Amino acid sequence: MRFNRGSALLGLAAFSIAASNVVGTAMAAYYEVRQFGGGPAWFVYDEPVDVALHVLKPGDPKCNEIGEIILLFENRDQLRDETLIEKAALAGMNRYAELCRSLGASPSNQRKVAGIITGMGNPDARGRVIGDARVLDAMVSSLTGTYRLTVRRNSVAAAGADNRPTATLAERNRALAAQEAEREAASQTRDKDRSADVTAIRATYDAALAESMANAQKPGLLGRLTGRERAALTGVWSGSKPECSKERVILFERNGVGMVEWWRASSEDVGLLPWRTGQWELRDGTIIMNFDHRVEYDRFRQDLRSGAVDETVQLDLKSVTDSELRLAATGGGISPEALFLGGAEKLFTRCPE
Repeated sequence: MRFNRGSALLGLAAFSIAASNVVGTAMAAYYEVRQFGGGPAWFVYDEPVDVALHVLKPGDPKCNEIGEIILLFENRDQLRDETLIEKAALAGMNRYAELCRSLGASPSNQRKVAGIITGMGNPDARGRVIGDARVLDAMVSSLTGTYRLTVRRNSVAAAGADNRPTATLAERNRALAAQEAEREAASQTRDKDRSADVTAIRATYDAALAESMANAQKPGLLGRLTGRERAALTGVWSGSKPECSKERVILFERNGVGMVEWWRASSEDVGLLPWRTGQWELRDGTIIMNFDHRVEYDRFRQDLRSGAVDETVQLDLKSVTDSELRLAATGGGISPEALFLGGAEKLFTRCPE
């Protein structure tokens, strides 16, 4: 589909990544910008079904401020072509990932998709597709590197090929029943997809957690005598034994280097994930933890987010015994140390092996 660049309605201006002052990245595909009065804009890519990305700050785009993918259909018949919809949504996901990488950021593995029929529905003043204008509602997601599309609502396909209004009460009831059945089927599909996603997450991280816990077994008597306080810190710690299912701080040695893994449960069904990982050392009664990676589950978006971080926390070692560890925040107030501990000081106990 081609836009009429002279149209006052679209108000498009040609932009590229280079024109957007993004430096140090490979040239991304050209897009056109449709600016909205409220500030956000659409970055529109020329595809068989044109694709738009909703961008909060078009003058200074950031990956985490890119909203949903919007498919711009030319007519209602295109919304009855499942293959066309899937290709369009995947093209939009590729454009989103391409733009994020050109900005030096890592794209999310999940994105919402909206559909609009040009000329038959318009976004609001901030570029959002809502209400009757939103004829398609879907999700593109991946945990394995292969994207898949889940269509949650397609108002045109649900209305029937001829799109005629139902003429009788019985016909209306049948149409309502069919729509309810479709919603129920879509709900069941979402539940199955989420269950499969959780299974995939656990298959990856359960093995990693078991390996780390094996590495963090308490040293023997000789190891404790020679390693002193540092050896005593080796282990799996939590606020209490019941809390071990929700949070575990794992300290162990690997090739003479202290390794720290701070596992937390982002949600009850997803379970423990390596919230922060890195290295640790004990220096003059202070435990210094340098974290370089994080893995978190976004319950709102229902997707896994992981990536590099650069965070350092320094915790005062108040005491450590065979069964208890007491740490205190060195920064005070709402310092990073206090945020990690959940307060100014925290008593840990060993989790069962």
